[in-house]
Amino acid sequence: MIFIQASEKALSFNGDSQTALYLVNDLRESYQANGMDMPKMLSDFVFNIEVALQNAGVLDEWFEGVKA
Repeated sequence: MIFIQASEKALSFNGDSQTALYLVNDLRESYQANGMDMPKMLSDFVFNIEVALQNAGVLDEWFEGVKA
């Protein structure tokens, strides 16, 4: 299990990489499905999680999943 930590102002995430991926995908899909822009603080938080996933080797430089 790969542990991920990320934060942005009042938001923080501490958990495994699979949960982090679910959170990122669900947040992006929720806003896109409703045709809404994600608030900047939330968008920055999601980006910070994605960068942590990159640093852990879960996502590549294009934010795509790395094949195991």
